[in-house]
Amino acid sequence: MLNFICNDEYLKHDTGSGHPENSNRYSIVKDLLYSKYSGHKFLNPRKATIQEISLVHDRAYVEDIINKIPKVDYTYYDPDTVASPTSLESYLLAAGGSILAFEDVCINNAINKNVAYFCAHRPPGHHAEFNKAMGFGVFNNVAISASFALKNKNINKILIVDFDVHHGNGTQHTFENNLSIFYASSHQFPFYPGSGSIDEVGIGNIFNCPLPSETSSENFRNLFNVNILSKIHEKFDLIYFSAGFDAHYKDPLATINLQNDDFYWITDSILNKFGGNIPVISVLEGGYSPDGLRDGLDNHLKALYKYTNNE
Repeated sequence: MLNFICNDEYLKHDTGSGHPENSNRYSIVKDLLYSKYSGHKFLNPRKATIQEISLVHDRAYVEDIINKIPKVDYTYYDPDTVASPTSLESYLLAAGGSILAFEDVCINNAINKNVAYFCAHRPPGHHAEFNKAMGFGVFNNVAISASFALKNKNINKILIVDFDVHHGNGTQHTFENNLSIFYASSHQFPFYPGSGSIDEVGIGNIFNCPLPSETSSENFRNLFNVNILSKIHEKFDLIYFSAGFDAHYKDPLATINLQNDDFYWITDSILNKFGGNIPVISVLEGGYSPDGLRDGLDNHLKALYKYTNNE
């Protein structure tokens, strides 16, 4: 059984006409979950506290984001990242819902094994820096949840795998000096946000897999094997996916040509090597083609379901 965390509050985060990160993305995801996975467990997210968000972000920055939520119209934190009067609940639920996934993993102070969660949040968060909103997001949902999880005595080492087409600069910068968290990212390069070269290795815990424009499915799998799967030789207590589906060949914001089953392959390959009796938390990042988002996510979920059933 899979565990899904979602809430219709995400429909209220209004980004304005023509913005690629819009409420229709959540509608597409929700329709998939309730049409094909309705027999699984659904949870409502909770709001993150300022203290929890400040595990990753500067507290003054967090308070500034909250204080700048507009009464009318829109506030732009950067040219791409916008808030409406009804955005704050989504921001807090996306961060808190990601934490809730880990809280649900813990049963009587033990860690539930072979469980998988998918957090259908918006906005995405992997670009959000310590004190800067970027790339549609203000809080780094995965980084906040992973930092919260590290406070648990049973969690000593975490793997974060980010297959969004854009490099997760915020996540990398959060953990690049922390050997308790390994970050692996495949992404179009050079491309927004400009980070993610193969030479960025942190303290031996950062593994970037740059993809040239027009990368095919075959070349992607070869590069992912060489730069991520073959380079990491650790055992982990918890795996996160920053699950973006904008490397799909139909996506309008990038030029990587992944097919539907590549998202199954990414997920299955990571879990075959690094999984095995440990929990998995996947959090939605990008994906701006309706077909690419739906079909890519469906394949990702099929691999997560296989993992939870030891197939």
